[in-house]
Amino acid sequence: MKIEYDKDLTRQNTFGMKVSCACYVEFDSGQDLSDIYEESSRRKFPQPFFHIGGGSNLLFTKDFPGTVFHSAIRFIKTLSHPDRKTDSGVSGVEVEAGSGVCWDDFCSWCADHGLWGPENLSGIPGEVGAAAVQNIGAYGVEIKDIVKEVRCFDVVTGGMRSLSVKDCRYGYRDSVFKDSAKGRYVVVSVVFRLSSEARPRLEYGHVRKAVEEAGGGLSPAAVRKVILEIRNSKLPDPAVMGSAGSFFKNPVVPKSSYDIVENYAKGKYGQEYEVPHFDAGSGFVKIPAAWLIEQCGWKGYTEGNVGVYEKQPLVIINATGQATPEEIIALEYKIIISVQNLFGITLQPEVEHV
Repeated sequence: MKIEYDKDLTRQNTFGMKVSCACYVEFDSGQDLSDIYEESSRRKFPQPFFHIGGGSNLLFTKDFPGTVFHSAIRFIKTLSHPDRKTDSGVSGVEVEAGSGVCWDDFCSWCADHGLWGPENLSGIPGEVGAAAVQNIGAYGVEIKDIVKEVRCFDVVTGGMRSLSVKDCRYGYRDSVFKDSAKGRYVVVSVVFRLSSEARPRLEYGHVRKAVEEAGGGLSPAAVRKVILEIRNSKLPDPAVMGSAGSFFKNPVVPKSSYDIVENYAKGKYGQEYEVPHFDAGSGFVKIPAAWLIEQCGWKGYTEGNVGVYEKQPLVIINATGQATPEEIIALEYKIIISVQNLFGITLQPEVEHV
């Protein structure tokens, strides 16, 4: 267990916010967590407590007065034989990964082992534990689609507990870890249910066309390569330009709200124009937040130390590396108000504000 006081967190958040915490603890086992919470009753660690992954979906709004915890539990292991059949008759493989494993390293490992499941999620920054909390998603796949169970330390009981995918109550960028049980469970590892037989998910956007044009055949590695190329063409590398990835959630709105957006678009671009959207069921429609933001003129916008990425308006950037939390929040607010004024839709941040 590694403990540091007055820790500079600039390198622990991909936005590059220059903030610190009173105490920083890195643990590498469930026993460490048990010791930590047992000792916390004797006030060894400043409170409140906050757990982070790779810091890729966070906006620290100020110095954190308590203790920040980070997992150094890094392992990947196969739990079941590749030839074992699931109830659906597909060859299933159960793989467990520690919460501190870099998410894209896990995707790479699966591709190298010919396992289908996470390839569409390749390139998403962060770590396995945080990915399970956030229910990350991209190109038609969410992590809930491949999770079997999440193994956690329960800070209430002081013991380990496994939550099934049903127990996790996954929703769009949501889970029990972010809602009713927020702060109760600390992810130690995640068990994934993958497939050794071809199960590509290519329906989203132009993914199928891109895979076919790449000409590399159909394998997890081939799909992963295409996904990485698509992502890299649209999103900044946080190691080069600070950001938290997609800053806003794609709004899910009633059909009547979508009709307002559609009427606006046809009036601006012509009657043949079709707004990008996805049927969310029950009379609701999901509209890409990036499209709404671009219509308001934010794409490529810069102001002081902050801006909106020129290739993807869903991404707010630390343009100079010197941005403050106040500057990020001010730009966030301006974007929300502009979309609200033009379309009557209120964007919600995907990035957690701390």
